[in-house]
Amino acid sequence: MELTGIVEGVIEDLRRAGAIGGEQTARVADLLAAGLDASLRLHILEALHAAAREIEAAVPGLGVDVRLDGREPVLVVGRQPEAAGEPGESAGPGDYADDELLRLTIRLPQGLKSAVEQAAAAGGASINSWIVSALARTVDAPAGRPGPGRRLPRRMTGFVQG
Repeated sequence: MELTGIVEGVIEDLRRAGAIGGEQTARVADLLAAGLDASLRLHILEALHAAAREIEAAVPGLGVDVRLDGREPVLVVGRQPEAAGEPGESAGPGDYADDELLRLTIRLPQGLKSAVEQAAAAGGASINSWIVSALARTVDAPAGRPGPGRRLPRRMTGFVQG
């Protein structure tokens, strides 16, 4: 789906409407249009994400991911791993599914990023949903059991009687 044409169309409509009101109104419309691109894209992506969740709720076993290819969204439709009969833990965010979504920027070493991309692709999930699932499993892991990427301590204490 190409957002560029949609965003440019809305911005052009705003400029045309501003031109009707005279020079000062046209100037205000140009100033508003300058900051509109990013906001429009974000709101459209949020609407696509909400639509994808509604489709998933309406069709059990169907997974819809909204991914970005550059600045353009791509809708990826497939079966959810649980519905496909694949073993393993749920690919979802668990108890956090109804929480508000927040944006977080992280920096990863290139090798780790590549491994995450491969693991997400192998599981049929987006990178974002794979990371959310991995974090939820790690945070919710019982205290005595290590989560992904964690090890139990290798240090032993005590004494030996001979």
